[in-house]
Amino acid sequence: METMRAWVLRDKRKMQIEEREMPVPKDGEVLIKIKSMGVCGSDLHFYTDLKIGDYGTNGNPLILGHECSGEIVKIGENCTKSEVGDRVIIEPGIPCMHCDECRAGRYNFCHDMYFMGTPPWDGCMCEYVAWPEFLTYKMPEEMTYQEGAMIEPFVVGLQAMRNSGIGFSDNAVVVGCGAIGMMTIAALKAEGAGRIIAVDMEPFKLDMALKIGATDVINPKECSDVVSEIKKMTDGWGAQYAFECVGSAKTVYDINSYVRDGGTITYIGLMINDGAPMPMASAVMRGLTYKTLIRYTNLFDRAMLLLKYGRADIKPLMTHEYTFEQGDEAFEKALNDKKNAIKIVVNF
Repeated sequence: METMRAWVLRDKRKMQIEEREMPVPKDGEVLIKIKSMGVCGSDLHFYTDLKIGDYGTNGNPLILGHECSGEIVKIGENCTKSEVGDRVIIEPGIPCMHCDECRAGRYNFCHDMYFMGTPPWDGCMCEYVAWPEFLTYKMPEEMTYQEGAMIEPFVVGLQAMRNSGIGFSDNAVVVGCGAIGMMTIAALKAEGAGRIIAVDMEPFKLDMALKIGATDVINPKECSDVVSEIKKMTDGWGAQYAFECVGSAKTVYDINSYVRDGGTITYIGLMINDGAPMPMASAVMRGLTYKTLIRYTNLFDRAMLLLKYGRADIKPLMTHEYTFEQGDEAFEKALNDKKNAIKIVVNF
């Protein structure tokens, strides 16, 4: 039996390298040697709390990770598009393709979704993954494995654009300039948004937001009235669209004041539990629209085209790199350095 190494989460903030059986590709699958993996905010929730919403480890070991790229090293039966040596990005959710949601094209709502690194399913923080060929995408020659590992969060930003309904030249506010907030800004720029206002309390992240595509930035530590500042930037009305990328009770509430009457708010930031207050009386009177998103549909190949032709640039968002052996250090860095860490990538 061939084995591989894997980082296994055993308890809160306790991961260790263990030997696991190397997977064998089944019919329609390819075996991928993982090269790079991004550390996601959802990974951190499981790392610190062993749960997100209804998904919890229940004391069982778990391999984290779902943002990854790698090299195909073996091909299973009935694979038609892949060759050994192909450099690929993995779409990390396996839909059943049989339920009513999948048949309607909304496979992100699949009733029987297998999603990497979400209990009870293991993720990609291991040396090899067997994965359905149709959920792998060949990378452009000029794309690095590190950039490939950041495609998945960029796709989240693109799905947020699709869900929100934002149009060409519409203005927008993005609250929170972590990795997903930055990817949302990059997606807004690629989608042709007009004024893109980034709100965050860390100067380093606001500077990065300007490089990625924001036209304006606001630091609540330095601005006593964020609402008034946003209205000044938007002809006195407030933004047409807003995107919440933090997942805190305060930002979930405050963002309602950043949009004009009839505006649309898209919630992207993850919260561990329900219970955040919402100003529903004024929301109804002002005719606000709320959107959310869960995963994505049919956007990985489009994301790569946007990057290939320079419509977006996410490479600057990789602020730190670690080796596979430093996997636990990578998680602690992401957890403890919110000021300077945006996207942390682990290289295998």
